[in-house]
Amino acid sequence: MDFLQVEGNTVTGANGALTLRGTCVGGWLNMENFIDGFPGCESGIRRVMKEALGEENSRYFFESLLDNFLSEADIAYIAQCGAAVIRLPINYRHFEDDERPFEYKEEGFKRLNKVFDWCEKYGLYAIIDVHAVPGWQNAHWHSDNESAISLFWTHKLFQERLKKLWQEIAVRYRDRPVVAGYELMNEPIVNTPVGDLPFMTADHYKPRWSIMNQVYKDLVDAIRTVDKKHIIFLEGDRYGQSFSGLSAPFAENLVYSCHNYTMAGFGPGEYPGFIKTKGSDEAACNLEYWDRQSQGRLFADTEGAVFAKKYGVPLWVGEFGSQYNTGQDDVPYRLAAMDDQLDVFNEWGASWTTWTYKDMGVMGWLTVNPESEYARLVAPIQQKKSELGAENFVGFHKMPIGKIKNRELAHTIADIAALAGLDRERFVSGLSLLSLTGFAAACLQPAYCERFKKMTKGGIDKVMASFAFENCLINKPYQDILIKRFKEKSAGA
Repeated sequence: MDFLQVEGNTVTGANGALTLRGTCVGGWLNMENFIDGFPGCESGIRRVMKEALGEENSRYFFESLLDNFLSEADIAYIAQCGAAVIRLPINYRHFEDDERPFEYKEEGFKRLNKVFDWCEKYGLYAIIDVHAVPGWQNAHWHSDNESAISLFWTHKLFQERLKKLWQEIAVRYRDRPVVAGYELMNEPIVNTPVGDLPFMTADHYKPRWSIMNQVYKDLVDAIRTVDKKHIIFLEGDRYGQSFSGLSAPFAENLVYSCHNYTMAGFGPGEYPGFIKTKGSDEAACNLEYWDRQSQGRLFADTEGAVFAKKYGVPLWVGEFGSQYNTGQDDVPYRLAAMDDQLDVFNEWGASWTTWTYKDMGVMGWLTVNPESEYARLVAPIQQKKSELGAENFVGFHKMPIGKIKNRELAHTIADIAALAGLDRERFVSGLSLLSLTGFAAACLQPAYCERFKKMTKGGIDKVMASFAFENCLINKPYQDILIKRFKEKSAGA
């Protein structure tokens, strides 16, 4: 395989320009609740599982899950569909313990090495994405953040740990062209030290560009001291949405990454058609019309696209996706929205990786079979998560905000604190997200772990085989759309 390089606004190899289209393997070296079927965050469920099963069996539980979740068969299938790349989200905790900072764990690197060997065999590039950094780059569960605070941006020790981890990664992979490049971190948001709200919208959020730009420069400089070959991917602030204050390209071989989740993909509602943009009550929601034309217009106006055009650099849509667990009548609309979204990216000339490859039936190419042993075993916990809204991707319209009085509480806080100009519906959603996916989800963790308490290692392996490629269900209509879009030529930006 060839080392990839940046030339102008394109990524190139020995045979010319290459558009990096593929998928993210979420839920593997950074486990996420809706993907793997547990409540809360990875570090929390590991801690409670250790209490329930003991150290040896709890370690075996997660190792068996990882062994089955991503195998050579998965890599072969992704390549067979026509993908050019996979994005591998990683949690720093698979490579470094907080108790022993700057000492690196071979187990995580052994898993990466095995996947890179498979990728080489099937001609698939891989991007390493640090999805969860020391000190947390955002306040959400997907950065393995139980506390909903973000310390990374204001603590030099955390920044130094990430810098050294990236140098360790670069030293190990600087001579492997199968690695397309390094994504410094996933979905950063610099100025939410105690959580998103009430400043989560573009109108209320106040970026701290000087901090982000300095951290990015320090990380790039650190990597370049040991690896001058690989592409480095930089993501915009506010979860990959804000680029207006990002430094102009300051080094060679930089690609810029945005994320592009839209209500057209999440629904519910007809597509093309009017879709709720916020709120869980009919009286509180707004309706917005979505079709292929509006998707194209809105993407061209995103700060990521504007930044890439201004500086003539490649743009990569690192994450986006549609949600397929909002009811069977709704699925064809979500598929149509995804198809149009891919058409927009290809016409624009952007690279892209879908979120996500495999999950419990939310938005993956592959779904763990609902009749599998694992799915049946955790079904009562999944039901409780759904009833509580203790998982973000249960369908926004299903979150029981009114039932648990978060709506009344949110409005009371806003009134007493005199939060003028606040987007109250986002405030309600944010309070619910914090209390439900954090506190309530943690309350469900002992019940989840109890389901596995008396299992032998053989029993664990039998259950975890539910995640194996051959036992999962392929979302055939989605697969067909992807195969079609993988084959298309890019029109170029």
